[in-house]
Order: sequence, then C-alpha cells, then structure tokens
Amino acid sequence: MADLYVKSLGMINPFVVASSPATQGARNVLKSAAMRPGAITMRNFGHGSGGGGFFYPGADAVFRGEPAFHSHAVGRQVPDRVETLEQYCEEVRTARAALDADIQLWVSVGHYSDIVKGGSWEKDWVRQAKELSLAGADALELHFNTPGVAVAKDRIFDYYELVRHCTAMIKEAAGPKVRVMVKLALEGCDVLTSMRIAQASGADAVGPTARWKAFYMDLDWKRTQPRPGSGYGGTQATPLVCYAVAEGRENGITIPMYAGGGVFSYDQAARMIMAGADCVQFGALACSGGTMACRKVISDLNRWMDEAGYPDMDALRGDALQLFHMPQDFAKQRQNALGDAYQACQVDADKCIGCGRCLDVCWQEGIAMQDRKAVKTDRCIGCGYCFQVCPTGALHVNAGDILAQAFDKP
Repeated sequence: MADLYVKSLGMINPFVVASSPATQGARNVLKSAAMRPGAITMRNFGHGSGGGGFFYPGADAVFRGEPAFHSHAVGRQVPDRVETLEQYCEEVRTARAALDADIQLWVSVGHYSDIVKGGSWEKDWVRQAKELSLAGADALELHFNTPGVAVAKDRIFDYYELVRHCTAMIKEAAGPKVRVMVKLALEGCDVLTSMRIAQASGADAVGPTARWKAFYMDLDWKRTQPRPGSGYGGTQATPLVCYAVAEGRENGITIPMYAGGGVFSYDQAARMIMAGADCVQFGALACSGGTMACRKVISDLNRWMDEAGYPDMDALRGDALQLFHMPQDFAKQRQNALGDAYQACQVDADKCIGCGRCLDVCWQEGIAMQDRKAVKTDRCIGCGYCFQVCPTGALHVNAGDILAQAFDKP
C-alpha cells in the first residue's frame, strides 16, 4: 500500500476534518476520529449546533465527485451547550486524552464576527490561544475563510492587515510548541497575497479554501432550501483551489498547505495534492457524508496511488505543477499535436446520425452535410469544437493519449 504519511506536518495521512458540526465538542471530535484522519479541527465555541446542508443536484452526485454544489440549508439550529472558554478547554482536554495519539487535534480560535462586533476581541483571542495551547491543542487554526470575511474588508476592516496582525498575534500567544494554521479565503481577495502575508507573519501552514457567498433559488423560489449568502461550495471549486495552491507554490509559498473546498471523493483530494498541497480538508463531506464516506475517500486515495504508481506523498505532492509552468514552446507542441489529430480525423459515417451539431459549431466551414451525413472539408483547421459536441463518437480522437505522448518524446 502507498504511504500516506505527511512528513511536513507529521500526519498519518493528508486528511484534516474541518471545523464544522462534525467537530463540535469532544463527542463529535471522537465520533469523527473513527475515520482515522491525520487531524481533526475542533470547532470554536459560540457557533451553535445544527443548521443542516443542501446539495444540488443531490448528495449522490457530490459523493461521486460529479459537478454539484453545497450550501447551508434551513434546518433547526440550537445554541451551543459550551458557553465559556473554561468549558471549551475541558472539551479540548477530553478529546485529546481520548483521541488516538497519532491523530492531531487542531483547535479553531476566534471568528470574524467577533471583529465585526468590536470590543476586546484581540484580548479574547490571545487568551483563547494561550489557554487552548495549555489544554492540549496540537495546532491552532485562524479561520479566515468564512463566507463574508473578504467581502467585508472594504466595509469594516482590511483583510490583509487582519491576516498579518492576527497571525503574528496568535503565533506569539501560542508559543513555540503549537503550530498556527491560517485558513484563508478565495472569495473577494487575492489569495496569493494573503498567503504571502500569513507566511511572512509566522504562520506554520496556510489553508486556501473555497467558500463563497452566493444566492441559489429554485424557480419556484418559495421551495428553495439554501440561505442566500451562506457558504456556497462544492465540487466545482476544485479547479479554483488547485490554481490557488499551484500559484502559491510557484511564487514563494514554502510552508505547508492544507487546501479545502470541494473534497468529496479521492480524485479531488489527489488533484489538490498534485497541485502542491500537503493535505486537504473535509468539511461538508464530514458533516453530510459522515465517517463512512470519509473513510472511503481515504482508502480510495490509497488504492489509486498504488494503481497510479505513487509510492508516497512526496511523490504525489506537486506532481502536476509541470502543467502549471509548462514552457510555452512545449505547450504549443502539445496543442498542435492535438490539432493535427483533430484535422486528420474523418467522420465515421456509420456512427454519424446527421444531427448537424458539428456543423453548427464549426466557424471555419470545415464541416459540410452530404446525404444527411457530416463530412470534413479541406477548410478544417483542427480546432476541435466539433469533437466536443458529437453525441455518437463519429468524430473522436484519444485526446489524452495524444497529449501524454508529448512527455514521452526526448
């Protein structure tokens, strides 16, 4: 079996259960521990319990890794039973004592709503950092990706200054033995800038995570489940998170990264790690899929790495960055190789049903219809539009093999 150990963070595997209802209090932390993740982030107190979630087009699509989104819904929410920092620290001590020693316990500090309310939030956060470190937290997480944090920056505070100030403040309060992990927004800010600031301010890891404000409604809007603005995410976020991670790795971010947003199956996790992340977070999957779904993702990643020939995390991490910084001449070579194949490929008359979709998307007069069948003309340039819409495979090339062959040439 492939070795999932993450050397940079000392974790048994690259999966962190995100701060969420699945990690609220010692009881849920220990329930989530059944999936055997590398780390669990205990949710900060004061959030309340419940609230539920909503998937579109449905949970099955999300768990299969298909395009889908997740948002908070309108189920019942009740107050958090933990009301004081002293009670919360006892929850931390209870969880740390009962957790397997090889599972790390990260603890979330503060919330952006504290800043919005004003008052002595800085003093409160410093106290939390000191007390939680003494209570047994392996790491503290500054949770700055909550929907609305970045959007609020021009109305209430400067997001980048907030990241700088709070990272340095909590790092000093936590002391040298407790890591400070800074979870960052993609929404409404330049994530590379915020990662650079967090790193320069002493962060031990950064977590670019996709979670936006959004407004989904059914056409019969009275039947709509999600709350407007309340945490839009899902599988469609994976490419955006991968770009943020890769951009960071290509531009001086050297500390560990834990990426999040859209990890519902092993392939999304693998993509983020291949883009340069050291580990990934489960959030919506842990809450809505439970421990069994998360265990499956961990085992599926292990199985796939074996099949794909990746012996360990060092081999997997950043492997796809070759695509990100591909030399322009080489990228053009791959593009033209595929274009040549598109241009040379003729229509399979036996499979053509004469639907005309290829003709409709051809902007070079490279397709004609003869006897209700599509045929190529000498004006075809090999752009590939027609190959994307053919419903029967009458126009088909193995694009993946053609692109991969470019790497095999000396």
